[in-house]
Amino acid sequence: MGKEGKRLLGYFIILIVSTFYLFARYFVLTNISDFHKETLVGLAVAGVTSSVVGFYEIINSYGRYFWKALNCSIFIPNKKVYVSLSYLLRIKLHGSEKYLLVRGSKIDQYQPVGGVYKLVGNKCIIKEWEAEPKSDKKNQKDLRFFVKAKYLPQIIKWFKSGKDREVGIWREFFEELVETKIVSKKNFSTINAEQIKTVDKLLIKENRFKDETYHTLIYNIFSVELNNKQTKELEKLMTSNSITNDYAFVTRDEIEKECFNNSKTRIGQHTKHII
Repeated sequence: MGKEGKRLLGYFIILIVSTFYLFARYFVLTNISDFHKETLVGLAVAGVTSSVVGFYEIINSYGRYFWKALNCSIFIPNKKVYVSLSYLLRIKLHGSEKYLLVRGSKIDQYQPVGGVYKLVGNKCIIKEWEAEPKSDKKNQKDLRFFVKAKYLPQIIKWFKSGKDREVGIWREFFEELVETKIVSKKNFSTINAEQIKTVDKLLIKENRFKDETYHTLIYNIFSVELNNKQTKELEKLMTSNSITNDYAFVTRDEIEKECFNNSKTRIGQHTKHII
């Protein structure tokens, strides 16, 4: 059982015992001593109050994730879950309504600029969550790993806090667009972006990896706000060559169909999240 499951169980036991005693005190027992009236009743009322407040705090802290957290903590605590925590960038030319995608480095498809967040500082997910990182030697800080389901509630709360991890989006933008010379360093030395939503897929049944039962994927979606120079450069890029081996400008309809170029070229399924 996970940490939150144990807390909930503790509150539940206190609530049941306290409520049972109060019922017995007022409806069953007779000839009540002062010890019952002054001490035990006070303890029982405090027990009911503290357990109700405890339930509320846990439910409120997880919000819409509460039932998933409960499931992880009580019903499937030791199931193996693959976790990926990442961000995607919507780069859209408003005049043409075209989206800029780049070719994936690991899968032969076009997809949004972005990738998994990285750990920063000294946080050790192996010790804290018994995590098994799914990272190559060059990217040991990448936030994609296997973990027992009981730790998922803690991971979600930690991720939402923004502590001990990347919060910016520049690294992937620079690596995938500037460093590859798709766009110029002169016009894209900095970018402005706004987080527009978070897309999460929690405890999706999958078995892509050994012994894995579930997938949990969380994407923060950002919209890049292009200035005039950046817009003109991308418009020129699209006019000169809208599809190359490195990038492509595609429509919303093509993203929804997950293909373009007369259905010859694949678009990653997760690209739909930037629409």
